[in-house]
Amino acid sequence: MELDDVFAADGPLSRVLEGWEPRAQQEAMSAAVARALDREESLVVEAGTGVGKSLAYLLPAALWAARGAKRVLVSTHTRALQEQLINGDLPVVARVLSDMGLPLKTAMLMGSDNYLCVQRLCRLRAQPALLPGAQDEVLARLDEWARDAQTGHRSALPVGVPQTLWEKLARDTDICLGPSGPYWDRCLWRRDRERCDKAQIVVINHALLLSGARLPPHDALILDEAHNLEEAAVSRFGCEASLGRIVALADEARTTARLCGDDPLSAAAEAALGASGRFLEEVCRNAGLTGPDDETSGRLIESSPEKAPLQLLGLEAALAASAARQEGRPAEADLRSLHSRAAHLGHDLGEILKPAPATARWASWTRRGPELRSAPLDVGRRLSESLFARGLPTILTSATLASGDGLAGFKKRVGLPGARELALDSPYDYRTQAALWCVPDLPEPKDEAAHAKAIAAHCSEIVARVPGGVFILFSSWKTLRKVHASLRKKIKDRPVWAQGPSGHEALLDQFAAAGDAVLLGVDTFWQGVDVPGPALSCVILTKLPFPNVGSPLEEARRRWLEENGLEYFPDWSLPKAVMKFRQGFGRLIRASADRGVVVCLDSRLLKKGYGKVFLEALPSCKRLESLDQLESFFK
Repeated sequence: MELDDVFAADGPLSRVLEGWEPRAQQEAMSAAVARALDREESLVVEAGTGVGKSLAYLLPAALWAARGAKRVLVSTHTRALQEQLINGDLPVVARVLSDMGLPLKTAMLMGSDNYLCVQRLCRLRAQPALLPGAQDEVLARLDEWARDAQTGHRSALPVGVPQTLWEKLARDTDICLGPSGPYWDRCLWRRDRERCDKAQIVVINHALLLSGARLPPHDALILDEAHNLEEAAVSRFGCEASLGRIVALADEARTTARLCGDDPLSAAAEAALGASGRFLEEVCRNAGLTGPDDETSGRLIESSPEKAPLQLLGLEAALAASAARQEGRPAEADLRSLHSRAAHLGHDLGEILKPAPATARWASWTRRGPELRSAPLDVGRRLSESLFARGLPTILTSATLASGDGLAGFKKRVGLPGARELALDSPYDYRTQAALWCVPDLPEPKDEAAHAKAIAAHCSEIVARVPGGVFILFSSWKTLRKVHASLRKKIKDRPVWAQGPSGHEALLDQFAAAGDAVLLGVDTFWQGVDVPGPALSCVILTKLPFPNVGSPLEEARRRWLEENGLEYFPDWSLPKAVMKFRQGFGRLIRASADRGVVVCLDSRLLKKGYGKVFLEALPSCKRLESLDQLESFFK
């Protein structure tokens, strides 16, 4: 049986997956993935919503791996998709292959610091003085659970664990004793690694993929949610040194020193905290920041000292010496972990202070104190040299990768300019399922106060005409908070919720269950949110999502592009905004029975020449011109 037979109307997929129907786009993507694997090529696939891209790459990958004794790594950006693949899609694939007489083993792996360490758990239970608060009951439940747990990653824990406690329980590669340790037979990370060694399909995430950690040997690589690859690479290849990070390190060092009676370590921690704080403040002031009340998003570091404060190196040395003095005692592992953290902090600070080509360096002053950061500007080169250097067959896919220049810009930005490409439209009928209303008469976003007031007024009127749930997507927390406060006063007949700094998964579940709620969100809600049915009937895009030109990273990027003969707006800002705009639009139609309206409250879409680039990037759908037409659409 061949791949074509799997996707046939009467094939094994139809027998395994209830309600599945053949889709030409899914078959085309599956065939392209199979060719890329067989020919050991790179392939970039944009597959519109509803194509069924997970099965379109998993089935050919599984067949290729099972028949050739190979292993494929599948990487996602979010944990939610990781778990969907391992718990939802891959069991279907395994049943299809079983129907063909081919066994398939799968596994999921996260970064090692996402795993509970049984050794650290048992040591902490034996040393209650090290506990951050009364956590005895939590530790007892974790200990009982870990004895029979099939996996030990944090998302599977039977009880919530505060971050301060998790930092004392997570696996730490710097202090792991490996097979010589007393708890190696109970090691939860080891169990997942061993499953990976036996699996043909291993699901990981972009953070682990780019971390430099030792990955399971593999013969091919598939990256889903590939539109997030650049962001993940900037995070992975960048550095951060902040007062908050130093304070946390110094506090833990002083606590451990007090328990051990180690006065030299306590003094070294105190000295490092004071000197490092003064050092960071000096760099911030030299960059033009005035202090904690400075409201700018940061300033580029034009010049800085070449070396970190000696006291920070002194703390690193003091931790190493203290660990040596505590050898064989319970505190040794904690001290070695703190020493590793101090070394990483010193390395990151050194990298930031050292000017490097195609690298942005900036300072900012947050509520938690001064912080310094660096980030690569040429992500494609870094990915080409690290991730893609082996020349393995590689597939990158997402529902939204293209902008005004098709897929060429994306391929260049991620370091795969020569990859084959395939763009597949959504099978949904947007002409009948969706409509777009571009409101023409709002103030431009540069007039923040007037724009926020107008957004609130229009949103209130739109919500009153929409029978189902409404998403309102923002590019600014400040504007979101202003509009949320206004809408809560105006809308009394349905819930009006706003995204907070964390816990958005529970909020989305609430929203979907309500059926007619209003939910305001920022960056993370523009993508990866799936609310089918009337519970999401309208998406309001408050602003064209251009990158923040006021941020130091974007200023550095503008300079770098101009130095290389490119222009910031057409070559970077516009393509990125178009891609994100498409992602926001894509929140609306998630199933063949969905109907709804997308409203854009940024009049530049109609008034500026570049507006047509955004409009041409969207699926063809009905255009509305008034609030009355919007109301009529739902009747």
